[in-house]
Amino acid sequence: MADRREAAGAGEAARRGTAEGAARVVLAVIATQQLLMAYDSTAMNVAVSDIVTDLDTTLTGVQSAISLYALVMAALMITGSKLGSRVGHLRMFTLGATLYGCGALVTALSPGLPVMLLGWSLLEGIGAALVFPAILSIATLAFTGAARTRALTLVGAAAGVGAALGPLLGGVITRYLSWRVSFLLETVVTAVAVILISRQRIPRPKAVRQPSFDILGAVLSALGFGLIVLGTLLASRYGLLTTRTDVVLSGRTVLGEGAVSPTVVFGLAGVVVLALFAWWEGHRIRTGRDPLVRPAVLRNRTTRVGSLSLGLQFLVLAGVFFLVPVFVQTTLGYDALESGLTLLPATVMLVLGAASGTRAVGRGRTTRKPLILVGFLLIAAGAVMTVFAFEPVSSGLKIAPGLAVAGLGLGLCTLLPDLVQSSAAEDRVSDVAGLSRSFSYLGQSLGIALAGALMIGVLLNTMLASARTSTALTSSQKATVEHALEHSVQATAVSDQQLRAELGRRGITGPPADELVRINAQAREDGLTAAMAAMGVFALSGAALATRLPRTARNPAPAREQRRHA
Repeated sequence: MADRREAAGAGEAARRGTAEGAARVVLAVIATQQLLMAYDSTAMNVAVSDIVTDLDTTLTGVQSAISLYALVMAALMITGSKLGSRVGHLRMFTLGATLYGCGALVTALSPGLPVMLLGWSLLEGIGAALVFPAILSIATLAFTGAARTRALTLVGAAAGVGAALGPLLGGVITRYLSWRVSFLLETVVTAVAVILISRQRIPRPKAVRQPSFDILGAVLSALGFGLIVLGTLLASRYGLLTTRTDVVLSGRTVLGEGAVSPTVVFGLAGVVVLALFAWWEGHRIRTGRDPLVRPAVLRNRTTRVGSLSLGLQFLVLAGVFFLVPVFVQTTLGYDALESGLTLLPATVMLVLGAASGTRAVGRGRTTRKPLILVGFLLIAAGAVMTVFAFEPVSSGLKIAPGLAVAGLGLGLCTLLPDLVQSSAAEDRVSDVAGLSRSFSYLGQSLGIALAGALMIGVLLNTMLASARTSTALTSSQKATVEHALEHSVQATAVSDQQLRAELGRRGITGPPADELVRINAQAREDGLTAAMAAMGVFALSGAALATRLPRTARNPAPAREQRRHA
């Protein structure tokens, strides 16, 4: 009998050891994939010029690819989270990673922008929408106590390190090899992750029931988020509030010049659809059906305010990491590697800020709330410092202090995901993960789109005003410039060398060419300055919102208790 008990105990210990070993492997895999996908979100910002040249496209086109990637993630994140809770988060991670790897391969081999949009924006976007909620859910559910804290900290650190490595490593790869190599490496690493995760045999809880999937809710949430970001993307072409030129659809003018901008139209339509989505979710609960996301989740202040704060954090992060490479590449003539080195102060301080913040909270020296608040204020201060360095006689060293301050603030704000996820009860983990990730990548998409729209809008207005009052241009030249600017739907920031070469091809040389180059340089500076200042304003908004965060996360009541109040 004793031998039997010893054998049973040894067997149980072996099984427990095997499960713990498998859990450690899974954690290493998901943290690596988190790092890789965070790298993808920032690495291509420094390779924009190379991609534009290689694919014979425009900056607006590449900006749209980056924004659409974040758009697809934001639109499908809640759906991906819900699917994970139904079929298993490990299975959803495997499926999402497979799609992501296929998208990276398609992008690496893309001959032009349309194929790149298919691989990067669509396939990678869908894959990421399945993977990201699964990562948070796995890290939360597979561990308990101190082990869970370490797991979530590791995942958060991986995201920070990935975002920090993106500009530098992406710049090195782009300069000495090709931007395509980054996507090939993503394909290989993701394939290894899928193989390793597929070999693990971690049992998942048996589902008690499988209620009907909320298809209409999935459609409404995706449509609502999609309309908002689509409208913001169109701001670069048509204007933020009023249209710069006619909006033509199928040969018909649907919005005339000077009318309300498509940004406003699509944005309001998106808000209406999301309001309808909220009503529909409440209706499903009232009729005893399972919703896509439970409205009760938003009654938790940490989840609600934290998710909104995450959206602002990602908005500012994406905007800053988009504007700085545009500045140094168009104004200072930097290549991808030099652009990455310029961002190095921000990336280093981001990592240090994340590490020091996590250590301070872990040792009980402070709570997350004050660090997050200080983080947003530092981001705003760094943005203001960087604004004063956006001038033609600037250098990478001159903008380094502002980027370092902003990077430190962004690092402290990486405590937000842990705070938000800690507010979720065990049966709400997937809901909170999907919701917070949706706000995060909606913010990322809006950050790039808004930064581009503000930059181009101010740039065009400055160029138009300067050309009209110029004494170096003839009346016919002014009329030509005015017509080109007022009817340009593909306007973008270009370097002085690029503009001079284009003017030469059109036969414009001498003093008129010099004047237009001068006007372009001033307009570009004004556009970049306005867009970066806006990022500082958004950071201040994040600080104001962070004051509403509780000092510690409060777990909501279990589902059976909340159901009475849903």
